[in-house]
Amino acid sequence: MALCPHCRHAVADPPAGLCPNCGGDLQASVAGASEASRSAGPGGLPSPADPGAGPGIAWDERDRIGFFNALVETTRQVLTEPGTFFRAMPVTGGLGSPLLYGVILGWAGLAAASFYQAIFRSVVGSGWAALGADRPEVEALLGWVGGWAGFVGQVVFGGVFVAIGIFVAALVLHLVLLLLGGARRGFEATFRVVSFAEATSLLFLVPFCGQVLGWIWCAVLYVLGLAAAHEVGHGKAAAAVVLPLALCCCGGAALAFLFGAAVASFAGHMP
Repeated sequence: MALCPHCRHAVADPPAGLCPNCGGDLQASVAGASEASRSAGPGGLPSPADPGAGPGIAWDERDRIGFFNALVETTRQVLTEPGTFFRAMPVTGGLGSPLLYGVILGWAGLAAASFYQAIFRSVVGSGWAALGADRPEVEALLGWVGGWAGFVGQVVFGGVFVAIGIFVAALVLHLVLLLLGGARRGFEATFRVVSFAEATSLLFLVPFCGQVLGWIWCAVLYVLGLAAAHEVGHGKAAAAVVLPLALCCCGGAALAFLFGAAVASFAGHMP
């Protein structure tokens, strides 16, 4: 069996016609592969003039196979075949295309999480307000308005927040990789990994535990993606992901301790 170069789906060997999964032209792909093999370096590797070239991913073929098909197929690959996807992902080609994918999926997950949070505040918040408030109906209304106002704000500005988050996460991960000596490729390689890992935001659609599952799977994708994109071991990639989280936890614990000590000191000096 052969693999479709567009979506990595198993097809007949030799490939002929259209891919039954993504609709890609297999005959044109065979011709392109033959041309690439003639220009490849020793051992069939990509030419040194294009060290970041990869077999390609469905998202880069969206003009040909359709935007929605490319979005669905790319998300399926990232979530179910991350190793294959990140090995096929080119690490160069610009930031705009992966950022677009990351913003779309990240916005969808953020909107879902905000929706569940608004429902929670509307229901649970009103119950808390009724426990001893002089005007529980006013407190309940404020809680309801606050929850849904936050949801509307996330829907309107969520794309901006996601884009900023992708850039910050990629910058932090790349800096740690540099410190660990694992950044064998440029910042764009790290940025692409972070952008496509936003596919895990779809797990936010699952109520209650969706966000936790999404965060955990996203961390796993960071490790797999960084290892493949920078051609380093999984241990070094895992260290690049875990170290910033550990520093944040330690910093938060230190701030909480200092705040508690300040409150205790203030309370001790009160008459």
